[in-house]
Amino acid sequence: MDWDIARFVLAIARHGTASAAAQALGVDQTTVSRRLAAAEDALGTPLFERIDRRFRPTPVGAAVAAQAEAMERAAIAIEHAARDRDAAVSGPIRIAALPSFAAEWLIPRLGELLRRHPGLQPTILGAETNADLERRDADIALRLARPRAGNLAARLGALIGHAVYRARGGAGDGWIALDEAHESVPQMIWLRDQPGGRAPMLRVSGGTEMLATTRAGLGRAVLPCYVADGEPDLERLSGPVPVVTRELWLVLPGPAKDVPRIRAVADWLGEVLAEDRARLEGVQIDRTKR
Repeated sequence: MDWDIARFVLAIARHGTASAAAQALGVDQTTVSRRLAAAEDALGTPLFERIDRRFRPTPVGAAVAAQAEAMERAAIAIEHAARDRDAAVSGPIRIAALPSFAAEWLIPRLGELLRRHPGLQPTILGAETNADLERRDADIALRLARPRAGNLAARLGALIGHAVYRARGGAGDGWIALDEAHESVPQMIWLRDQPGGRAPMLRVSGGTEMLATTRAGLGRAVLPCYVADGEPDLERLSGPVPVVTRELWLVLPGPAKDVPRIRAVADWLGEVLAEDRARLEGVQIDRTKR
């Protein structure tokens, strides 16, 4: 079975439905169904069972999907080897991060990266959803959760502290919260346990909007300390210790972790995250006490 067909089997095994596989591959659902039929005809056996409108791999299908994953890793390695044949730290590099982290922390530091490696051509992908590294949507991702599965390499980059803030001198006590799509994030779980936290006066779609509404004096919010502590118009209400701490993970596609330009950028990110550890963690120290 060639890779052009095997990749459809792998996508169905990963995503469970023809529509989700089609979306991941950038094709229509009919193409997915046709390629699956071709694969099953070529092998002379079903590769999936249809249960509750989802595809569940048969033993043969699971074996084919595993082999297809190995083919995918080889294809990625070949592509990166060709691109980096001279082992130079140069060329395009795509870094995915939450828009607020990209804007407030990553982008201000890109000048340092480019001075170190002037041949790099970075693209910053700011999105609320995780980039699919296995499909090479990005070369490196900064995520607020450790990846649970997949052929990915991950290391803990930093701890991100969050505290409660409002506009300095403001009187607004109502809560500003993320929208319902973010109910499961740790800072929103913490907020639900606070008086009035279950009925916020205002909801927003992301961290950038939450910072703007807090700065505008519309209420109080749980914000990352590395951003809010540097805002002269905001005051911290919850004391020197963050109320929530989240892990920031540096994630790479497994086959790409030894590509020179990707390894160099990952190492640089690890360095600058470590250098900024105190600000990112957000623990305030009273230096007047000895």
